[in-house]
Amino acid sequence: MIEMTQSSNPAGKPAENAEERFSLLVETHQRQIYSLALRLTGNAAAADDITQETFIAAWKHLGGFRGDSSLKTWLFRIAANKTRSYWRWKKLRAWVGLGERVGDEDSPTLEELLPDRPEDRPEQAALAADLERRVQAAINLLPPRQREVAALRAQGLALAEIGETLGMAEGTVKAHWFEARKKLEASLGEYL
Repeated sequence: MIEMTQSSNPAGKPAENAEERFSLLVETHQRQIYSLALRLTGNAAAADDITQETFIAAWKHLGGFRGDSSLKTWLFRIAANKTRSYWRWKKLRAWVGLGERVGDEDSPTLEELLPDRPEDRPEQAALAADLERRVQAAINLLPPRQREVAALRAQGLALAEIGETLGMAEGTVKAHWFEARKKLEASLGEYL
């Protein structure tokens, strides 16, 4: 079972019940999970759905968390699995003609990529948005496993944590990261 009794709410008081502790868990990790899902899908609506599905699954299976890995790693693993499901269903819908065309339509809009207050710094915001679009496009070209490793690495996870998250040996993660970096450097060389 998860020990979250040391958590406190924004007012500094200890969390009193499971719902409150879980709410703190969501507050702590929601942005990272969303960012990972956005990196892996390139679609803000899908990232929202995956983030929500991740925390629903976490709530349902919280009692089964054994503590073999960190809570953060466990949540990233759930998110990665939800993202894989998203891609499987997207391919299936496209195959039967129910899905949307895969391409630029799935890319995040400029509004989604701009910093919180772009009106204060329009030039920097435009450059950051352009770089983010190019990075996202380069990540989207990677094979699925390399894309997952690159997205998790961008979240600041160590290679061992990525291995735990994806259920891979650390050596396999290193190999995927090496190949992903090589391809990203080739695609984004002018920005590095």
